[in-house]
Amino acid sequence: MPRRARRPVAVLCGLALLPALALGGVVLIARGESQPSTSPTTSTVPDEQPAALATPLLSVRRAPAPLAADRTSDLLVAATTPIAESLDATSCLALNVNDQPTVARNADVALIPASNVKVITAAVALEVLGAGTTFTTTVVGPAPVNGVIEGDVFVVGGGDPVLSERWYAQPAEGRKRPPLHVTDVNLLADALVAAGVTQVNGSVLGDDSRYDDERFPAGWSDDIRKSADGAPVGALVINDSFLSSGARGDNPTDSAARTFVGLLAERGIEVTGGFGSATAPAGAAVLGSITSAPLSTLLHEMLATSDNLTAEMLVKEIGLATTQQGTRAAGLQAMAERVAAWGVPMAGVTFTDGSGLSRDNQLTCDTLAAVLQRGSAVDPVGAGLALGGQAGSTLADSFQQQGLEGVVQGKTGTLTGVKTLSGYFVSGADEVAFVLILNGDSAASFQPLWDQLGGALLSVTTGPAATVLAPMGS
Repeated sequence: MPRRARRPVAVLCGLALLPALALGGVVLIARGESQPSTSPTTSTVPDEQPAALATPLLSVRRAPAPLAADRTSDLLVAATTPIAESLDATSCLALNVNDQPTVARNADVALIPASNVKVITAAVALEVLGAGTTFTTTVVGPAPVNGVIEGDVFVVGGGDPVLSERWYAQPAEGRKRPPLHVTDVNLLADALVAAGVTQVNGSVLGDDSRYDDERFPAGWSDDIRKSADGAPVGALVINDSFLSSGARGDNPTDSAARTFVGLLAERGIEVTGGFGSATAPAGAAVLGSITSAPLSTLLHEMLATSDNLTAEMLVKEIGLATTQQGTRAAGLQAMAERVAAWGVPMAGVTFTDGSGLSRDNQLTCDTLAAVLQRGSAVDPVGAGLALGGQAGSTLADSFQQQGLEGVVQGKTGTLTGVKTLSGYFVSGADEVAFVLILNGDSAASFQPLWDQLGGALLSVTTGPAATVLAPMGS
């Protein structure tokens, strides 16, 4: 059933003590028990006295802010009650208003969260790595002599999840959402041209030794591994491992090296030895480098377009930063420990990947709501969420009505029999964090519930502002 917190009673009790304290002072003076002043005092009476407040001392108007918040909670509880009562044990709902738990239904039941796991991944990455962290890809090898490199060159992956050719950032048939942000790998090839390279008498070899060589999380089904959503994971990936032919390689490092050979050929640089994978020798000269946008921008890519590769690479980067092991296991362990350290409820919670593609992940509405409550709508995680009606995002076709379009900030999640939504709705001084996880039959008919949730969020906008409820003048 819905739950909510009341606050004005405590405020009014405190206000009720004021007359008693004032009366006590009068009594002390009458008894001569107050201490006389040791020096003369003067007072100035202003020409005009401030107008007396017409509001009685014990009126609720003396506490307008909590009163307004309480009324907002009442409206939200009433509007979400039909949603909460329609959910069976396979789904959950939780809403917080201004960091106060307000509505809960099955909120402690562990369910399959799908891509809402990315909210957790993003929050931990933000704290562990920092909003300004960038990822650098370098090309190393022998210095060119008269434009010729004698030996192999190495493209060393730095964990950049959006390293792409220009064509890959364009809309294309069969790709649901092209990337919003890319690191243009063409500029890395241009750097070799600027260095005067005209020929490589050797191979182009990809180096992805920053992370381990696990390409797919164990919980991913074969269908996901073969789909466009399930790109193989590595520290060096270009175009999500898609080639210009439209095919996708299973080894992202080989695919990246092959793509780079093609970019060099376009610039008249001949590579005699083809492509492959190997670890670069220590101390090799840097021939060129390119750096990604900061993590805060990459979080928008991951959350607004639900980019699975970015999520999985960030998990390994978290592992590297916390344990010096660029592995999924190390990253997920660090995620679980960090979230628990925040005081977030973790009963029944299981992380098996960072993207939510695995059906083995388990989250509760309480857990996700607490993580959202710890953050805000304006931090890099909140700001990175999709907006209602935002073109190119997962909410492009949702929450398009007035008051919701461009206002609802959300992360969606979809698997067979799973539909999830979490995020923020801000109205004036009120911030609502919401979580709705639907498993089973409810997932198939999610749209009416989303519509009801949109209407419930709009009810917040009808509540009175604290300024309207403030004490009135005489």
